[in-house]
Amino acid sequence: MDADRRWAYYSADRIRRWAESHFGQNTKPNSIVLTHGHFDHVGSLKELADAWDVPIFAHPLEMPYVTGKEKYPPPDATVGGGLMAAMSPFYPRGPINVSGRVRALPADGTIPTMPGWKAIHTPGHTRGHISLFREEGRTLLVGDAFCTTKTESLLASLGTQKPELHGPPAYYTPDWAAARRSVEQLAALKPTVLAPGHGMVVAGSHVPALLDKLAADFVRIAVPATAVSQKDKSAA
Repeated sequence: MDADRRWAYYSADRIRRWAESHFGQNTKPNSIVLTHGHFDHVGSLKELADAWDVPIFAHPLEMPYVTGKEKYPPPDATVGGGLMAAMSPFYPRGPINVSGRVRALPADGTIPTMPGWKAIHTPGHTRGHISLFREEGRTLLVGDAFCTTKTESLLASLGTQKPELHGPPAYYTPDWAAARRSVEQLAALKPTVLAPGHGMVVAGSHVPALLDKLAADFVRIAVPATAVSQKDKSAA
């Protein structure tokens, strides 16, 4: 077994043990819902889906990347910001293939196995990226639409800095105009709990204002200088 698969099995075991400790050994999830298919979000996906014998749900536009048909665009190491960005050309681009289990999410945003939650198409980081929102508790599972840490920095990614809102991982975000619109869309929901794919959970009555600021000043806060077009600058 190669190193990637060994790591996937190790991660899957940790996730299963965490689930059992919280929900009991005889309880399992009824599905896995993907925000997107980047390597750091699907490392143990196949192992977990097989162990739990559950379907996987993803946005229709994400299907090529999780059915073995298409690689993600190459990362942009020129965005700067730290070691994680500089190393990005070495990160896997996929695709993975879970075509036997993956299903497309409905177009109306409902999630068949998660009543009360809504899947929101938030492209930019990937074409088929989604975030998940539940009105009850005003809880937003962000995915990588934005982060509460600076993912380009190794130091920040190790959790050594206090949570603060940043854009999506810059080295793996090819469409900044779409990413900006996605953050504006999420800000309009006025969530009070943010659970990102990178960084710590942020919760409280102050959260809507933080997200409004990110949306209003997205180009300065999130978009790397190498990706800011003259049009973006004039619109900022």
